[in-house]
Amino acid sequence: MNLAATLREATMAVPAVAKLLVRLVRDERIERKHRVGAGLALAYAILPIDLIPDRIPVLGRVDDAAVAVLALTRLVEAAGADIVREHWDGSPAALDAVLGALAVAGRFVPRRLRLAASVVSR
Repeated sequence: MNLAATLREATMAVPAVAKLLVRLVRDERIERKHRVGAGLALAYAILPIDLIPDRIPVLGRVDDAAVAVLALTRLVEAAGADIVREHWDGSPAALDAVLGALAVAGRFVPRRLRLAASVVSR
């Protein structure tokens, strides 16, 4: 599957990703720090208070996206494949696309932010 097809599949899976996020945050088998971190990241993305104001073109959304990618990636990793598949409503191909998109997006998150997230989650 090429990058465009992967991104298209991941985009079509947005409702399933939202359900997955909610279900993972509620799943008590996952460490609390990861569930709380994902909830805080979601709140950060929704609230109008940002490190970089949203009115700045392109850069205004980068901080929201970076925080969301980090939190969702850490939550999925903490949950493990079996729990993620248990909570997934979409097709297996869509899950593969979403996980692939997260992996690709995670490479673009600034190193300092990744390091800060790892320190906070300890």
